[in-house]
Amino acid sequence: MLIHTAGTSSTLDLKGAWSTFWQKVSGSYEGSAVETTVTIVGVALIAWSILKFFWDKRRGGGARQSPIWWTLALGGLMIGPNFLIPAILTALQLVINAAVKLLQSISGTSA
Repeated sequence: MLIHTAGTSSTLDLKGAWSTFWQKVSGSYEGSAVETTVTIVGVALIAWSILKFFWDKRRGGGARQSPIWWTLALGGLMIGPNFLIPAILTALQLVINAAVKLLQSISGTSA
């Protein structure tokens, strides 16, 4: 469940929803060749992105930085779905819950 209600306050639970989803998905391929292959491809993407950035910089090119961030993000997601996604969701969850509580205190209502 995305929103947990306890008494009069409600909080958004993105990390809990992701954990439930990821346990179902990862249970099907945990420890298999698929997990190893995804991890290797993720590391290769990160390495390629960094090497290409420095190669372009060395050649005097502009070394555009936008592609490096997209490739690094994709590689990071591939190698760290157990850590990276929950960390991002936890930070987002904290911001959303703080904004909701602030709006509730301003309006004088509770959910």
